[in-house]
Amino acid sequence: MDLSVGLVFGALPVLLLGASVGLSHAYNRLSLRHARSERDRDSYLEVLEGSNDALFVINFVNGRIYQANEQAAALLGYTKIELAARTIFDLHPPEHLHLSAQRIAEAWESKGLVYEDIPLRTARGELIAVECSTRVTTYRGDPAIILFARDIRTRLELQRRVADQQALVRQQNTELLSSIRYAQRIQRAVLPEAEDLTRLFPDSFVMFRPRDIVSGDLYWFAQQDGRYIVTAADCTGHGVPGALLSLIGASLFHEMVVEKRMTDPGAILDGARDGMIQALSKHDGAGDHRDGMNACLVSIDMESLMLDHAGAFGPLYLVRGQELVEVKGDRMPIGFEEGEMRNFTTTRVPLMRGDRIFLFSDGLADQFGGERGKKLKASGLKQWLIETSALPIDDVYQAMSDRFRSWKGEMDQVDDVLLIGIQI
Repeated sequence: MDLSVGLVFGALPVLLLGASVGLSHAYNRLSLRHARSERDRDSYLEVLEGSNDALFVINFVNGRIYQANEQAAALLGYTKIELAARTIFDLHPPEHLHLSAQRIAEAWESKGLVYEDIPLRTARGELIAVECSTRVTTYRGDPAIILFARDIRTRLELQRRVADQQALVRQQNTELLSSIRYAQRIQRAVLPEAEDLTRLFPDSFVMFRPRDIVSGDLYWFAQQDGRYIVTAADCTGHGVPGALLSLIGASLFHEMVVEKRMTDPGAILDGARDGMIQALSKHDGAGDHRDGMNACLVSIDMESLMLDHAGAFGPLYLVRGQELVEVKGDRMPIGFEEGEMRNFTTTRVPLMRGDRIFLFSDGLADQFGGERGKKLKASGLKQWLIETSALPIDDVYQAMSDRFRSWKGEMDQVDDVLLIGIQI
């Protein structure tokens, strides 16, 4: 036998062996790929059927739907077989096709995306608002995207209802604020201007700090038969209820002093109390015993330097030099009082030039503040008035305003604040 022929025939088993090994490796690779595909398919099926949302596995290139779960079929009114014959673009409205392709591209580039600006279209043509979230994967070796679609119609409806309610509340608040602003104008029209007090007493001030837009505190003054009548009153409550009572109070003071020409403080408060009770019980015959007002009222004769005072839970502070004297009033309100109602007491106080008198509501004393967050109390107010007694009366106004602001700090104002200062 020729040697070359022998070599060829001798090499044949070796070549066959090599081919066999190559085929074996190829078969193993195919088997592994098939096994991975089976595992991927099982994994997809597990994800598909385990999701509560509609779920689609789609081809990244052409949008073909590889698989969809039962939730997707039920949501859109198709069978799973019908969905598998469509692309994801078939499920979007025509006007959203460009945006749909853009979202798919963005999902691939960012390895995932969440969006809710493209609705899904059902078999009947109904549009369903959905929140879509995506993640990138492969399906049988091809680039694919898993798309989760959650029906958000209920959520959007709730959001719409909340937005409608918020808009309604804003509208009501605007209308309410407008009404309160109008009530403020009415209250200002009825009450005297604070600056008008200087026509009666050149050295005087009114420190008025409503807690809300309108106030339950009121100041009122007039001149009658050679005497100057000044009052500081605190009506029940604050805000709108207090403001309504303040209008009644101002009307009653006007009736007693201007119309009936009363100048005796006790008699004025007696008449105001009768009028308040009548006004509050006009319709139902019985009023709330908590309604009414407290007041400090003085009648001053500047020629004789004589002051008459009456108070309904309303004391008067007289500062002479460095000394403060409290002139107490009666412990009963201008309003309903359980038991026998006594007449208000008029107390006469001789004055001296340079004396200072202060009428006030309880807003200053009741204010929380300071380092400990405690009430200022009457003792604190008295101390402030003594400490500022050497200042000109105009500077007392600024000093008391600054002290109140500093005392209150960041704490809320608890009540209306009123302080009237007069230097004789």
